[in-house]
Amino acid sequence: MRLNIQSITAGPLALAWLLMATPLEAANPNAPLSVERQSSSRFDVGFVQAKPNAAESSLTVRGTVRPRIPARGAIPGQVHITVLDADGYALAETDASLMRRNRQAQSAHFHAQLAVDPPAGSRVRVEHRLTRP
Repeated sequence: MRLNIQSITAGPLALAWLLMATPLEAANPNAPLSVERQSSSRFDVGFVQAKPNAAESSLTVRGTVRPRIPARGAIPGQVHITVLDADGYALAETDASLMRRNRQAQSAHFHAQLAVDPPAGSRVRVEHRLTRP
């Protein structure tokens, strides 16, 4: 029995094409929030998680900030978090402090809870600022 290379690779290729062609919003139509990350000149905003809590009418935002060039040391500034509705109007905003887990950490994490229940189509803007406005 001879194996046909085209038939072996056709299945995984079709699956990869399907996954790339499907936008994330179509994969989860109940996702009410999108996240915009704005990095500063020397630091990148990494993983960001925005989780609404309908029971408490609040929104929890957490994530990480790391230097563009991997290095240890303090990460100055703070993270400015803004919740925008579908039209671009600000519903809530706050500043979150950056915290390193230990002195050797190459990233810092942040956590904030906003007293807003974002409607569907809202977005969360997370911006690292080196100085206070």
